[in-house]
Amino acid sequence: MPGMLPNFVLIGFMGCGKSTAGRRLAALTGHRFVDTDELAASRAGRGIPEIFAKDGEEAFRRIESEVIEGLVGVAGIVLSTGGGAVLRPENREALKKIGPVIWIDSDPEILFERAMRSGRRPLLQTENPRSSFDSLLEQRRPVYEAAADLRIDTSEVNLEDVAKRLLDQAMRFRGRG
Repeated sequence: MPGMLPNFVLIGFMGCGKSTAGRRLAALTGHRFVDTDELAASRAGRGIPEIFAKDGEEAFRRIESEVIEGLVGVAGIVLSTGGGAVLRPENREALKKIGPVIWIDSDPEILFERAMRSGRRPLLQTENPRSSFDSLLEQRRPVYEAAADLRIDTSEVNLEDVAKRLLDQAMRFRGRG
């Protein structure tokens, strides 16, 4: 059965629940859960906040692009991407080759609260995290929308149900595609 299922590519803003929903979806499908942030950190030999601090965001984005390109052709994965992964056109093209691209979205208040909870968001380490958050979200929303094959709103849904809904919608999408 796992051979029958497509890969799943999860995109969305920090705090939307990509990792949590992705892990549950992987458990549901028997796919392997893959996180581009984890792969990038592993490739760099240090954490993402450290990459941002020492080498800058551009260096991180280069590593992220290499990681994504390396996953084209790999089967049986649920891929969770970093919030900024879709900013580069070459990443958007590669992600489409990996599988249906699913935008996990949520109410901005919920996203902000979740993003701040982790305390590990390099792009929010600013004087005014809320202002940085709002500005990033405003820039990225149209990119998520353009890149996505499907959108799921997690504002009112627990992440267990999100995984089931992801599977259901992706299978229906695949039936159309």
